[in-house]
Amino acid sequence: MLDTPKHASQPGSAGSQAMPVRAMRAEGGWIAIELADGRAAKLSTRWLRLACACEQCGDTASGKRWLTPADVGKAVRAESFDVSTPGQVTAIWQDGHVSRYDAALLAGHAGGSGPVRFQPQLWNSDLTARLGRFAFDAVVADDEALFQSLRALRDHGIAMLTRVPAETEATARVAERYGPIRETSYGKVFDLISRPDARVAGETARAQIPHTDEPFRYAPPGFIFFHAIRTGAGAGGTSLMVDGFHVAELMRNRTPDLFELLTRHGVTFHREHAGEVFFSAEAHVISLDATGAVTGIRYNDRCLAPQWASEDRIDGLIEALAELTRLICDPQNQFQHHLQPGEVLVFDNQRVLHGRSAFDPTLAVRHLRSCNIDRDGVHSAFRSLARRFAPEEAEQVLYQGAIF
Repeated sequence: MLDTPKHASQPGSAGSQAMPVRAMRAEGGWIAIELADGRAAKLSTRWLRLACACEQCGDTASGKRWLTPADVGKAVRAESFDVSTPGQVTAIWQDGHVSRYDAALLAGHAGGSGPVRFQPQLWNSDLTARLGRFAFDAVVADDEALFQSLRALRDHGIAMLTRVPAETEATARVAERYGPIRETSYGKVFDLISRPDARVAGETARAQIPHTDEPFRYAPPGFIFFHAIRTGAGAGGTSLMVDGFHVAELMRNRTPDLFELLTRHGVTFHREHAGEVFFSAEAHVISLDATGAVTGIRYNDRCLAPQWASEDRIDGLIEALAELTRLICDPQNQFQHHLQPGEVLVFDNQRVLHGRSAFDPTLAVRHLRSCNIDRDGVHSAFRSLARRFAPEEAEQVLYQGAIF
């Protein structure tokens, strides 16, 4: 069964339900906290002192922070607390320093349950009915429409923009709404047109297994824009999109030993254009966060270097890569769509694998424009707009990509 979204409120963020503090008292190196709902928990005294964001201590959000962890010793002590002001807690420290805290922030941290982690919605060939589609005019002119498209990217890792002018200038115009365009050795915005002297596979007419782009970089592109300028109906070239998180979970459930290999064993990807560039990166194909959740995918069969592994592990590693490839190539796991002029596919390059069927370049010219946006820029745009349109979602921890 595919996952459903979990939109939980982040304690302490604007719009979340206040959880007022009923009482606080010092207990050795801890602060006992009693909440109005009857719950009792503890906070570290050092943590509480470090959480002060007064003018003297500075705030971490802006980076104008003056109090350091080294300034707060083990012997730090709170003399008194005042919880009489609704939604606020005041602490007076042994040196006379006064700190004021948002009560909901303290309630959220009490017990150390950790931040709210967003749970992505997984998909397979069923994406057709679930894919978010957004009109170009709305996205470039209206912040709320842009936010809804960013939310779709967060949920599914992919969205479609429609009625985009089939003109070269429109590619950057819409992409820059999501964040600064990342320039690479292939340029800032580049054209994918089949040609006999192709430099990369995207300039050929051959079929391509779904893959992530440029895994040979230490930091692969975050989000990719594919803008269709010209396509040939009936000439082939159908886009094949795969949710890498979905196939990773299939591996975790069906072949856990192979899944573990791809999360723990380094795999090398490389790319060389003689005399110009020579990229090489060793990384995990499947990245996990601290909780064990899948946070990123890095895989392109065409960029795999000859792998290094011990004699007792090399065949297992190859079989793990083979099993991942089989799942990627299974039509049940693929969303298939023939891009039409004026459509743009936007997708997370560290989650969604993309490929295409072969096409006949003698029947029609296939012309796509492509550019990349770093994932932190896209996520920054989402969080900033969420402050306005969905405050309870602004501080959720988002999956951070292929980080290892």
